[in-house]
Amino acid sequence: MNAKMYLIIYYSIAGVIISLFTAVMTYWIIDVPIGSKMMFKIFLTILATLPIIGILSYLIGDCLSGRLAAISHCLNDISEDKFLVDKHEESITDINAIHESIHELSHRLENSIVTLKKNNAQLNNMIRSLSHDIKTPLTIIEGYLEELEDGIVTKAQKPEIIAILKKETAYIAELSSEVIRYLQSFEIQAQKKTIVLKDFLHEEVCPLVRVPKDVVLKCKINEEDKMDFDCIALKSILVNLLHNASKHTQQGSILIQSLKNGIIIEDTGIGIDSQDAKMIFEPFYCADKSKNRQKNGFGLGLSIAKNLAENNGYVLRIDTYYKNGARFLLHK
Repeated sequence: MNAKMYLIIYYSIAGVIISLFTAVMTYWIIDVPIGSKMMFKIFLTILATLPIIGILSYLIGDCLSGRLAAISHCLNDISEDKFLVDKHEESITDINAIHESIHELSHRLENSIVTLKKNNAQLNNMIRSLSHDIKTPLTIIEGYLEELEDGIVTKAQKPEIIAILKKETAYIAELSSEVIRYLQSFEIQAQKKTIVLKDFLHEEVCPLVRVPKDVVLKCKINEEDKMDFDCIALKSILVNLLHNASKHTQQGSILIQSLKNGIIIEDTGIGIDSQDAKMIFEPFYCADKSKNRQKNGFGLGLSIAKNLAENNGYVLRIDTYYKNGARFLLHK
């Protein structure tokens, strides 16, 4: 039974009961005996009021069922990934509260689905890149193992081959560790606390960064500058950015300065061209086309940093307008 029919029947029964009760109480109050003639009049009165009750019940039922149908339509749209854009305004407070809840649910589901699709795309890219990056060391290891198995390796060659096998095994182990860190960076359980930036940089971050002898590391952070951030995540982000800056800057300076609700890290190094800037945060992406896997790492550092920033409600991006090197901004 739909809401409209339910309300018509409910109000009709209620109307009959109220009409009968009112008629009986009226005659009781005026102290008039209720005989067969009077009961007939009461019966006629109820019959006369039934069409009015039916019409009112229909109008009320039609009004409420229309509002409930709108709620059902909203839920059907959400189930088909058609998320709400316009906010519904309703004069009945209870139904308006339901619409508010559905609207909020719609936006949360939309954000969750967008995030899941984005993360899924990143994971698919990572898996493709990982399979490519791990293929080379596995091929090397397999080749040397076959040579050892076939006995074609001389005693004098064994130490060199064993050293190569150890190096390739260490590469796979390090790559696996980085992939685990990347996957963990998707977690959203950030333990935020208020961090005094100047003390944090001098005590936790800068001691871990080594810059070339012709490069000056500058820190322009005010005493009162603070950020609400997970300490381990912020340390990982800043160390990664500073390490990249020092790796690509041979002369000049690396500057850390405060930004409203954030930090800027810029250098006077080789910079990043606009094409690379679009892909720099993708996993396993390397701006250096002459990539040397032992020297340049795995290309996961900035992807991890970006995920950690988002988990703490921040954005990590590169300033494509800065032309004197590279500039990264971590901000709200």
